[in-house]
Amino acid sequence: MKAQEIFENSVKAMKQLLTHDEMMDSIKRAKERGEEGNLGLIGRERENVNELVRRLVDAGGSKDALQGVAQEVIDAMVLRYLRNREMFMKTFPEGIEDIDPAPFSIWASIMISPADEMPES
Repeated sequence: MKAQEIFENSVKAMKQLLTHDEMMDSIKRAKERGEEGNLGLIGRERENVNELVRRLVDAGGSKDALQGVAQEVIDAMVLRYLRNREMFMKTFPEGIEDIDPAPFSIWASIMISPADEMPES
């Protein structure tokens, strides 16, 4: 699958989870927090985001899996998605062969990198 298709499928998955306004509100809060605040949020919510990603994948991308999730966890998920998507695109600029084309499989691949699985020291 070409890199552009991977990008488009991951965006499709995010759009299934969050409306344009919800995504923009999250990005606005990120700008207000600044880089240091965002890094702290990603670190504090790492395990919660990992669990949320697993729940969303298990739910087939149903937005219902977001019910009751704290806004900080959703914001950390958005930040991780944007950060990891950029890293993923730089790491695989030509794309990846034999990748599952389902949008949520691609999204999960982007969302859970080895660094996201390991606790910070």
